[in-house]
Amino acid sequence: DNHNLLVVGHSPEDMALACNTVIGTQGGFCVVADGQVLKHVPLPVGGILSEVPFEAFGQDVKELRAAMESIGYEHYNPIMSISTHSLPVSPSLKLTDLGLIDVRAGEVVPLIVKQ
Repeated sequence: DNHNLLVVGHSPEDMALACNTVIGTQGGFCVVADGQVLKHVPLPVGGILSEVPFEAFGQDVKELRAAMESIGYEHYNPIMSISTHSLPVSPSLKLTDLGLIDVRAGEVVPLIVKQ
């Protein structure tokens, strides 16, 4: 199990801003659109835990979901859907520092297929 930085987007500038914002707090979630941070939830403890009280964190998560939805991310559980893309201990295709992994087969999946 590892916890690497994962960024999803289409604008290199927005993606860089999101990455740098998360790096600045040593972990967390960040939603950026048009050069503006819409919501940032710091997770500074080991890059995966918050230091704020439970109630405040719950509100942060609610606002994070709203920010994700405001830029068009559609999923019944948007935060977990992103978080588990890089969790190689759960079955399916996962993104890791080794590349795209088919967890069930235990194999790296080639990203470029030659015909």
